[in-house]
Amino acid sequence: MEFLFGIAIGLFFLASVILPWINLSSIRRLEDRVRNLERKLQTSTAQPAEDSTAPQDAFAAPEAPAWPPPDLAQAPSASREWAGKSSPVPPVRSSGPPKLARDGVAALEQRLGARLAVWIGGVALALAGFFLVKFSIERGLLGPEVRVILGGIFGCCLLAAGHWVRSKADLADGRRIAQALTGAGIADFYVSVFAATTLYGLIPSLLGLIGMAAITAGAVILSLRHGRPIALLGLIGGFLTPALIGSEHPEAATLFIYLYFVTAGLFAVIRKESWWLLGIPAVLAAFLWVLLWLFGGHYAADDSVWLALFLIAVSATVVAASKRRAEAETSAKATPLFGLINLEAGLSYLTLGGALALLGLVTAESGFELTEWGFFAVLSIGGIGLAAFNQRLYGLVPFLSMAVNVVMLAAWSGAGAERFALVLAAFAALFVAAGQMFQFRSLEPRIWAGLSAATALGYYLLGYFRLHDSGLADGIPRFWGILALVLAAGCVFALQTVASKVPDGRPGRQHLFAIYAASATAFISLGLTIELPRDFLPVAFALEVLAVAWINARIEIAALRPLAGVLAGVFGYLLIPQILVLIQLTVFSLIELDLNLQKHLPIVDWPVFQLGAPALFFAAAGHLLRRQKDGYLVQALETASVALFGLMGYYLTRHAFHAGQNVLDITAGFIERGAVTNVLFVFGLGCLWLGRRFGRRAVSACGLALAAICLFRIGYFDLLLANPLWSDQAVGEWPVVNGLLVTYGLPILWIGLAAQRLPGFVPGAAKAYGQAAMMLLTFVLLSLLIRQGFHGSNLAGGETGDVEVYAYSLAWLLLGSALLYLGTLRKSAMIRIASLAVVILTVGKVFLYDASELQDIYRVFSFLGLGLTLLAISWFYTKFVFGQKNGGTAG
Repeated sequence: MEFLFGIAIGLFFLASVILPWINLSSIRRLEDRVRNLERKLQTSTAQPAEDSTAPQDAFAAPEAPAWPPPDLAQAPSASREWAGKSSPVPPVRSSGPPKLARDGVAALEQRLGARLAVWIGGVALALAGFFLVKFSIERGLLGPEVRVILGGIFGCCLLAAGHWVRSKADLADGRRIAQALTGAGIADFYVSVFAATTLYGLIPSLLGLIGMAAITAGAVILSLRHGRPIALLGLIGGFLTPALIGSEHPEAATLFIYLYFVTAGLFAVIRKESWWLLGIPAVLAAFLWVLLWLFGGHYAADDSVWLALFLIAVSATVVAASKRRAEAETSAKATPLFGLINLEAGLSYLTLGGALALLGLVTAESGFELTEWGFFAVLSIGGIGLAAFNQRLYGLVPFLSMAVNVVMLAAWSGAGAERFALVLAAFAALFVAAGQMFQFRSLEPRIWAGLSAATALGYYLLGYFRLHDSGLADGIPRFWGILALVLAAGCVFALQTVASKVPDGRPGRQHLFAIYAASATAFISLGLTIELPRDFLPVAFALEVLAVAWINARIEIAALRPLAGVLAGVFGYLLIPQILVLIQLTVFSLIELDLNLQKHLPIVDWPVFQLGAPALFFAAAGHLLRRQKDGYLVQALETASVALFGLMGYYLTRHAFHAGQNVLDITAGFIERGAVTNVLFVFGLGCLWLGRRFGRRAVSACGLALAAICLFRIGYFDLLLANPLWSDQAVGEWPVVNGLLVTYGLPILWIGLAAQRLPGFVPGAAKAYGQAAMMLLTFVLLSLLIRQGFHGSNLAGGETGDVEVYAYSLAWLLLGSALLYLGTLRKSAMIRIASLAVVILTVGKVFLYDASELQDIYRVFSFLGLGLTLLAISWFYTKFVFGQKNGGTAG
């Protein structure tokens, strides 16, 4: 008993105290409006009348509307003062809410004393009735029938008092007092019927439900006179009635028919009075009952029909009640957003979206029977119809239906393959057909085109992941790839239809092109991904990039350029394993650190096809796209093309040394490494020439990067880490024509050519560094060739004889002399300085090493040759470099 009294007290507290404060914001707005009108009235009467003959300012504000405004036209005191006097008008008196005091303390006192006291008084009256009944029960003074009758009489008295107070226009704060009395009376009726039904069993549950329904209807009707708090009280009581009455064997039909009529009655009042904010708790309360029925232990197999009908009916009622107002608000604001700009349209989306989601749950609870799928189809068709008649307001509703349907299909785990395919195909056909049917019949075809494209892609993917292993399509070879191509063909056909039916100047034409072009490309990509082995998949995507670029060159579709970029990005994503392997091998070869980025080593068995073909496709695509616009995408494609060609050259060279083997598992030898460097160097030179010839800075930059990579390879590996002088590297048995000439000799030629092809890239510095590298490699090559002539293929180890030591000195002197001659001929101070460096090195070797190590005649020849060479160099400098004769100063 105490628990039931607690529920009743809580109900009255919510109805009479907390919930009416929801209306406080609208009351405050009305009060502010009254104060603003009074302020304008006083300001206008205080200003003197302007001379009508005075000149008008062309930039003056428009004339104020005539006074009194419509809101105060019925105020007799204000109108009499205005008509009879020219003095300031006293404040307008109104029977509405009193003006808030401007002082903060006074305002607080006014809220607590004038407003809160009213609602507390209403609660006190209601609690008086409760405690009176409680007292009679505890003392046994009255029987249950008398208690219920007295409760009804007390409620009637409260309603009559509220009506009387409301009729007294001059009564201070009469409106709130009337609301409090009426609310207390309605709450008293609810409790009386609740007690007669649940506590005492005086009337059956069905009759009690009808009685509370009648009270709810009365509350809704009274709200038309007393305002929003009474409607809110009716809403709470109406939706709490089934829980308060209760039944041992509740029936879904009775409950949800009752709840629908409560909802419909509330929305009739909400529409009449424009109390749209009350629609939100009404819809949420209706949907909450569906959830309680599904998961509260009352659901039976046959209940899904009543739940589905209830959800469809509530959706139709809310849309019908709010449609006209939502359309008016949407048209007034003139915004392209899909109805999400006013409370009425948002309420429709809340209702339709919630009904679709709940109907999905009902379908799942029923075991995904065809009847429930049919109800969902009915609601989905209704949403499509709303969007067709007013796309601006309901344009997103079909997308909500499609999204919920996809989730339902994805959650349908126990379905047979045939049944699943049938339902999936039916809903896919529904949404795609709706998109195509209304695409050219609406002012905004992009929404319908997007619906068709999104449906086709989403349902195709869902069908593939659910059915490709089911054996349903095993009888058709390559079924999913063929289906993807058929859908891509359909998108191309739709694209052609758009091109023929939509004029060039119509807004959104390019968006339609983008939707169907992207969809066609996506289906082709999906088909290739499903049917092709992974090794061939990047080639297919590269070919798609070329195809998109070719279409873009023939038809102006703005979306094709970014689409080509997306496809190129997918190609790069597919090459990530290869990139990780190359990074891993590079780091290991540099510092012998195993990163373990890629466990599996992908083998490139056909470099020309797997790398060269995509490189060619990218180069052609960049050329086609450049006709329309040159930009970052074209430069990226050109860079990717150069990188792929370079990688192809790397693999081809290594395959030439290790035919039929995985070259990534084999460490390159000295000659092989030199061959790879030369191939990359030649390709880099070609890029430098092409970039300069056709003005492609990206290609030239790639050529420069390749040249830098080759120089790094020579310096790091061939000169330092794996120099054959101190590492076990076979250079070849033939004198002169061996691996040394490949690794050190040919790069001298390539560096010289590269230095001549770099005018656009820091020419002075590039040329100087190139010359330094050439002279260094020449010195190393000459020295190692001498070493190879004495030691054969393996240069590391072995004794160095006098002839070999003298050969180094002689060769270095000849090299220094040749460099001096060349530097003088080309007027290059750098080459002459290099010659001096070689000569100084030779001098140091002769005096520090040859003097102690050489024996007999070789020591004599060493010093003799050095002396004669130094004299010749001095003479050469004097005569040809500084232009001096006979020791005199020139000029």
